[in-house]
Amino acid sequence: MGYISADIAGRGSEAPEKPLGDLIADAQLEATAPAAKGGAQLAIMNPGGIRADLAYKAAGAEGDGVVTYGESYTVQPFNNLMNIVDLTGAQLITALQQQVSGTVNGPNPKILQVSKGFTYTLDMTKTGADRIVVDSVKLNGAAIDPAKTYRVAMNEFLAGGGDGFTVLKEHKNKLVGVPDLEAFNAYLAKSTSAAPIAPPAADRITVVK
Repeated sequence: MGYISADIAGRGSEAPEKPLGDLIADAQLEATAPAAKGGAQLAIMNPGGIRADLAYKAAGAEGDGVVTYGESYTVQPFNNLMNIVDLTGAQLITALQQQVSGTVNGPNPKILQVSKGFTYTLDMTKTGADRIVVDSVKLNGAAIDPAKTYRVAMNEFLAGGGDGFTVLKEHKNKLVGVPDLEAFNAYLAKSTSAAPIAPPAADRITVVK
């Protein structure tokens, strides 16, 4: 499917933001950003949907750094269809707050993985929804406007309000896109042995402990 330059941690990472989570979100954004494919401005991915790491060391005869279909499938085995939807800035901020609050995620936060350009601060010294520093939430450097509408890509599980993200069910203007695994493999396919994918820096979410 593609090539990587080092291990890319996903399931095996304990950090709120996982390098493989960033990679998956970027793949989903790239697949859904064209106007004809949904016009997504950002993508969000549930951490529980990342089922493995991508290992640099060869599992068989494929060679080190080679990502096989079996390996990419193991990472994303559910074949969830991508949904590209309208959410207001206020709903987007509520979704971030639902990562760390409520009966489902309050005791055990589920931190959504986010595509490049989407940044915010997560203050774990606070409690509940206050852990999201609202004025830090930005898209490509511009503060999220609560009244503005954004096109957001996510899998159908999240769009249905899965994992306690009930606000995501309030979306409008849904377009159904390709399966998430297809988006991931298309992104991997752009890499070569001479230009492999490096692990993302995982610097989109600033965590205060």
